[in-house]
Amino acid sequence: MSHPKTLVVLAACCLCALTLAVPAHAQRDDGSASDRFALALGAGVVEPGGQGEIYYSGALRFRLSKDEHRQQGDDWRYANRGDVQAYIEPEVGYWSRDDQGTSESDLSVGVNGIGVVPGRIVDYFFGVGLGLHAIDTKIEAAGVTTFDESDTRFGGNFQVGLDIHMTDSVSLFGTGRFDIIEGLDDTLQGKVYAGLRFRF
Repeated sequence: MSHPKTLVVLAACCLCALTLAVPAHAQRDDGSASDRFALALGAGVVEPGGQGEIYYSGALRFRLSKDEHRQQGDDWRYANRGDVQAYIEPEVGYWSRDDQGTSESDLSVGVNGIGVVPGRIVDYFFGVGLGLHAIDTKIEAAGVTTFDESDTRFGGNFQVGLDIHMTDSVSLFGTGRFDIIEGLDDTLQGKVYAGLRFRF
């Protein structure tokens, strides 16, 4: 494993550790869920170079906006619907492909700034982010490796999406985004993915 990819994997491990550490702080004094944290796990399709591949994602949101207490008879989203709520969101993503002797993978770690417009049932969100992409490329011919390279690239993204609330703490989300990665022949990656978001 190359040194840059090692750093990316370590960052992903730190994100997982942080996920385990924050639940103890996610309750208000009255014991109710604060909606301050949200863990999302999803999968979908990425199109590097115009070919669709399976994309996996994980992200942990931290709400930066003021933690408003529930009003009598209302939940947090209802009390704040229509107001844009600000979040910071560390994320991890991964995809790979193997096509006629050429294999490629992209493990990314980044941080997004997210704006969420909460609603009674549906939340809408938009965001931008920056990150690192650990890209491995290998080419084989007749069982012999002729090219093997690992590199780390800087990238940015723009994304929009929505959450459909199934319960007070679980929602189904869908996201569409574009990633721009510096220094590649195919600098633009389109991604569409969906999954579950857990609030605590």
